[in-house]
Amino acid sequence: MSVHGMLEESARRSPGAILLSHGDQRYSYGDVDARANRLAALLRELGVARGDRVGLLADNGIEYVTGFFGVLKAGGCVVALNSANKAGTQRQLLADSGAVGLVTRVAQVRRDLAEMIDGCAALRFVVADKAAPNWDLPASVRLLVADDVATRSDEGIDLPIDDEDLAAILYTSGSTGTPRGATLTHGNLGANTRQILDYLHLTADDSVLVVLPFHYSFGNSLLLTHVKTGGRLVVENRFAFPQVALDTLGEERCTGFSGVPSTYAILCSKTDFLGRDWPHLRYLTQAGGAMAPALVLRIRDALPERIRLFIMYGQTEGSARLSYLPPERLREKLGSIGIGIPGVSLTVRREDGGECDVGEVGEIVAAGDNIMRGYWNDPEETARVLKNGRLHTGDLGRRDEDGFIFVVDRLKNMIKSGAHRVSSKEIEETILELPGVVEACVIGVPDGLLGEAIEAYVVRRDAHALDEQAVLRHCHAKLAKFKLPRVVHFIEMLPKNSFGKVIKSELKAQRTE
Repeated sequence: MSVHGMLEESARRSPGAILLSHGDQRYSYGDVDARANRLAALLRELGVARGDRVGLLADNGIEYVTGFFGVLKAGGCVVALNSANKAGTQRQLLADSGAVGLVTRVAQVRRDLAEMIDGCAALRFVVADKAAPNWDLPASVRLLVADDVATRSDEGIDLPIDDEDLAAILYTSGSTGTPRGATLTHGNLGANTRQILDYLHLTADDSVLVVLPFHYSFGNSLLLTHVKTGGRLVVENRFAFPQVALDTLGEERCTGFSGVPSTYAILCSKTDFLGRDWPHLRYLTQAGGAMAPALVLRIRDALPERIRLFIMYGQTEGSARLSYLPPERLREKLGSIGIGIPGVSLTVRREDGGECDVGEVGEIVAAGDNIMRGYWNDPEETARVLKNGRLHTGDLGRRDEDGFIFVVDRLKNMIKSGAHRVSSKEIEETILELPGVVEACVIGVPDGLLGEAIEAYVVRRDAHALDEQAVLRHCHAKLAKFKLPRVVHFIEMLPKNSFGKVIKSELKAQRTE
């Protein structure tokens, strides 16, 4: 089945069921399917052909969902753009992908649209919710607005779509930090959707509070898994006010919530998340980086056992998800990313490709129908991460005697201090054991004697929660001497991208300026 076929099937089964809740607005499956059909009809008129790339730039909401499925129904491939990017970055990604058009909203492009598409030779049209008077677009680019979409037919378009057809290009940072476009097919996304549902067991009665952007692979998986089952997506774009978002979780009686580690750290430190009963909440999922065991236990100990907590691991290159830790084994395997999800082989391998022994550290390698085709326009980087049909994740890990995998660190985050290779993740998790710590980040900085020295950046619950000596004493009691930070910096907040992931490169750049 095609990715948009998931929407069509759910719309046929329950056209009146609510797909999307956003504030006071409710959109049914039948309504969203019809809206996507109208956009697809317009895109076909504009010449979008099977395999053409179309940029999609919109915050979470009806415009994004309609745009995503509308492009797919027209036979196109969605180039999902991050609204937090500057105009220059958007231009770079549109040009790199060879996008023939852009579906967007005025709120996302503001005064930057002309700059955003300047030099994008393949781009022929822009579809926006409305026109802005200050836009000065080249004559070669046609502008259409919501009224143009509304006049098109809401009948479906019967186009042959193969599992190998591209469905989405999701940009992520490669080994050099340059954005790489992970090319995901209809088969990749369909397989991963089924794989996730195999262990989450979502039904049409489930609803999830969405605070993660849909253009992010984790957010995209929330969109697809709920559409596949006929469930409901509750969009909440106000996580800057976490208590407001939390109130929406309760008011909308959501059965699920998903976040990255910083999401949960914020909820636990700035809201009453852990003090409420949550009668409708059935499960929590966490991915997007390692969550400190201390925070995992804090959540698990505070909330009722009936609320299942899924610790998960994945990468954009794997369509989102690669592993999960069964909730019933969370305490027994605390700190583990679990086992490969159904249909995914997850192994730990040496540099020569051989599988590591129990306890031996190597690179985590994945194989399955969800693994991307490769990076768009980048055969060299593709060859680096895809070998013999396997995805080399760039994460170091080890497996225990039961086959559960524990991440040691990202290869690029390992600190080379003197004769030692030090895991920044281990030090961060140690610091996060302290009650007054909200978040922690550890980096290596240039040092003439050691090569790299270890420095920690810590966000405290309040300025009086603890001082540098308290952090260093705790580390000294828990870690080997060569793993101790030489200095602790207290900061108001860690630099993060729009997914909530900490950007260590920014801390390093600030440190060396």
